[in-house]
Amino acid sequence: MVYEIALWAALVLLGIGVIHRIDAWFLRDVGLGDRNTSPGERVAAGGKGILGAIFSVRIFAVLKVLVVDVLFQGRILRDRKDPLAYSMHLLIFFGFMLLLLFHALGSVFGGWISAAGYVPTLNPFMFLTNLAGLMLTLGLVLAVVRRVTWKAVIRTAASDVAAIVILALIAVSGFALEAMKFTSERSYDAMVKQYAGDGLTPAESAGLKAFWVAEYGLKTAAPVPSHDPAAVAQGKVVHEAVCQSCHTSPRAAFVSYPLSRALAPVAAALDRAGAVRGLWYLHVLTCVVGLGYLAFSKMFHVVSTPVSLLVAEVAGGTATPAGVATRQAIELDGCSHGGACHETCPVRVRRLDRIGTEAPYDPMLAYVDRKSAGDLGSRPVAG
Repeated sequence: MVYEIALWAALVLLGIGVIHRIDAWFLRDVGLGDRNTSPGERVAAGGKGILGAIFSVRIFAVLKVLVVDVLFQGRILRDRKDPLAYSMHLLIFFGFMLLLLFHALGSVFGGWISAAGYVPTLNPFMFLTNLAGLMLTLGLVLAVVRRVTWKAVIRTAASDVAAIVILALIAVSGFALEAMKFTSERSYDAMVKQYAGDGLTPAESAGLKAFWVAEYGLKTAAPVPSHDPAAVAQGKVVHEAVCQSCHTSPRAAFVSYPLSRALAPVAAALDRAGAVRGLWYLHVLTCVVGLGYLAFSKMFHVVSTPVSLLVAEVAGGTATPAGVATRQAIELDGCSHGGACHETCPVRVRRLDRIGTEAPYDPMLAYVDRKSAGDLGSRPVAG
């Protein structure tokens, strides 16, 4: 019940936030272009540009942007001299997207990579979620290293800290939860009761538990004959009949399984204390909080930046007042610093070069009175 309420509350917040952000794209003026264009004119200009791009050879240029600049973050590689920036963005982006598509939404997209559908305790999902979680964690470590190393250049705001903390909690709690499930006798007993019921004899139950202790890392409160080859062999037969179709070797979880071995000395005590349930709540509720917070935070630039790049490519060389006004509003929303410009921002540097000045650069583009929309334009994508 708590999960359902929290999820629906987060989805409602996400919907409100997305509507608010997209609404601002057609209502916000950032000082560039004709302020007399109406929201209707801006929506119409956007629709005309999209249709014009789809039904022309420019669709290939748009697809190039989608693959090179959105999927593989090519713009960051070209714009940044900092080598950590590209690695950081790529690791966080792919790690997060793999977890989103093939773990959180595994029941929807799992069929893309497995004919059996999404079964989190089978491969490729067990291996893939560990790989994606590790990628996300490494990307977050690089993010922290960059901000510590370049703290004089890179401004760290509360929103930056919040984003890093939320993503780090999701990754760490996910690994810890899976590790505890490997060792948890409570989880094991619940699984056997659900899928085998009362169909096992006492000898078969004892053998199956011995096999899981020997091969799957289970930790039990009472000793089991996990060193008895006969008991383990009998348990293997039961495992193949009852469990194998849904459970691959936990060693495929190359991060969580070593963590479960490290926790083994205290695993039984943690299991009795309800660690699995506690970690589940921590993991799920952190995901829910992140979902609700997404549209109200700098994390929304994972949506608005790709939209900004695609809109700029769709617009091509045109600079109609309505189109430029919308494009600039989306670009400001897509800025990972929320429009608060910093010294090394490539868009800031490029635009200062265009207007030929070294004057302080106002985050809200106050310099635009010096140049027209056509002279300044939007950041180019192609080339």
